[in-house]
Amino acid sequence: MKISIRNKITIMVLILILTSVSTLGIMAYRNAKAVLIEDMGSKSYNIVSNIYDYFLKNFMESMEYVVDYWAEYEDIINYQNMPDQPKMVTDIPEHFKPIGSMWKGFIAANPDIAWIYLGVEEDGSLLLSPLDPTMPQNYDARERDWYIDAVNNPGETIWTEPYLDAGDSGAVVVTVARAVIRDEQIVGVIGVDIKLEKFSEIIKSLVFGEEGYLMLISNDGDIYAHPDKDLLMKNVMGKEWFSKILIEENGTDLFVSTEGEDTVVAYLTVPKTNWRLVGLSKIDINGMIMSIRNKGIIIGIISIIITFLLGYILSRIVTKPIEEIMKVIHSISKGEMGIRANIKSRDELNILGNKFNEMLEEIEELLEERNLHVEELTKKNQEIMLQHDEILAFSQQAEAMNEELNSLLKEIRKNYLSTVKALANAIDANDQYTRGHCERVRNISISIARSMNLNQVDINNLEFASLLHDIGKIGIPPSILNKEGKLTAEEYAVIQKHPKIAFDILSDVDFLKNSREIIYHHHERVDGKGYPQQLTGEKMSLPAKILAVADAYDAMTSVRPYRQTPMTKEEAIKELSISKGTQFDTKVVDVFTNILQQEEINIDIVTQKYIS
Repeated sequence: MKISIRNKITIMVLILILTSVSTLGIMAYRNAKAVLIEDMGSKSYNIVSNIYDYFLKNFMESMEYVVDYWAEYEDIINYQNMPDQPKMVTDIPEHFKPIGSMWKGFIAANPDIAWIYLGVEEDGSLLLSPLDPTMPQNYDARERDWYIDAVNNPGETIWTEPYLDAGDSGAVVVTVARAVIRDEQIVGVIGVDIKLEKFSEIIKSLVFGEEGYLMLISNDGDIYAHPDKDLLMKNVMGKEWFSKILIEENGTDLFVSTEGEDTVVAYLTVPKTNWRLVGLSKIDINGMIMSIRNKGIIIGIISIIITFLLGYILSRIVTKPIEEIMKVIHSISKGEMGIRANIKSRDELNILGNKFNEMLEEIEELLEERNLHVEELTKKNQEIMLQHDEILAFSQQAEAMNEELNSLLKEIRKNYLSTVKALANAIDANDQYTRGHCERVRNISISIARSMNLNQVDINNLEFASLLHDIGKIGIPPSILNKEGKLTAEEYAVIQKHPKIAFDILSDVDFLKNSREIIYHHHERVDGKGYPQQLTGEKMSLPAKILAVADAYDAMTSVRPYRQTPMTKEEAIKELSISKGTQFDTKVVDVFTNILQQEEINIDIVTQKYIS
């Protein structure tokens, strides 16, 4: 089923507006949701922050003020046990009773405080108000955490984590304490105990959102304050939001509870204690932005309807001239060449119609020219047919000449190779230990070159170089070549001349021009410590690097005057690997090692494919 251009335009416009409206709607919805969540989080955090500043912070600072006041009270600073005074826990000495009375009255006026006391450094006594007869007689204030923390932080007021009172009251308390210092010596520690329930009373009296609540928790997740007192000292570490509030000291977050409800959590860290004041409030995000979503849907539907109508009208305006052109094309296809398109619009479609009419006139002229050319081509074709036999004979003659030339080139290369092999045999004959060495090196070199995808010209040059690489040893005395012991420095210097001797010997042989360069450099090292020119790896040709590895491997695995027992294949591979990157090219050694390990080469026999 074919779809008209008009329908295509209408469909494309409809798809475009659907895509645009949907995309904008989704983006607006998500943006509104993000803004709403951010606003809820910001408001929740501000509430938590204000609650802390105006209630919890003031309460804690007032408790610290009490402790600081008594820690700097002159009679407390100057306190000393009387001579022969026993350790006291459930009573206070006569000379301290005035202070005890003041404490008792102070506590009566400040019901937030459970006890005020002085832990004495001299003997560990606890001078407590009001007195608690249930305190254990072996109680030593110096061993308590509140005492130790205060002594370890002189000049600072410290807060303890909640703990069970040492007496029989069963109360869980938090201690605010500060060391009493006289002449840089610890006199004792002033402590004020606050029942943990007091924090819950503060929390319970405050409002956090319509369905929210506050709690005070430790870093370990223990609840220190909660509207429900039964939850005190319970642990919330397993809650979804707990791990998130430990990442930063202050902030907000949104999470979905296990019941599927959206919950905003706002939190801040209480200084000195590292407790977290946390506010949790359930919210209905989807309900809040429902009106925004509904308005977006209505606007989208209206936009789609309007755009569809505009698209339909536009498609008629655009397609009417095109339909006129299609009618003309249909008539021309039936042979009615004199018809022209009549486009009455004042836009680019009018220009299109005029250009279309001009094109029709040019086509008619081209058809006339084509007929003339057809007549001329027919005449020329007849002439070419007469020359066909002559061209065919010439083609056959050229093919025969090409075959003869290829045969001649193969024969020339064969003769070159025979000449080189003869020279190689002469080299081997000069050294009883290296007989067959050149042929084996040639086989190894060709195998490596093929694995490294060298072109045939480079392989041919490498083959000649491999066969003739030791031709320079013709100029080396046999006494040095066949010496069984270690060469002297002078003898080794003579041996090092054989690449240059080979280069000079082959200097007048044109077809070995590239091969003699390979021979000249096959004793160079990639680290620049070779000879005769001390070339580094980047200045050595790849064929020279290949020949260096092939020559070294065959020398390792053959009998030599200086080594009667040849290396095994595995020993030679290990030796090559040790010298990678210094003497030999790493890639060449890796390729050759892989060939040996895969047993892809018979070093003594390699079938050659001679290619010109």
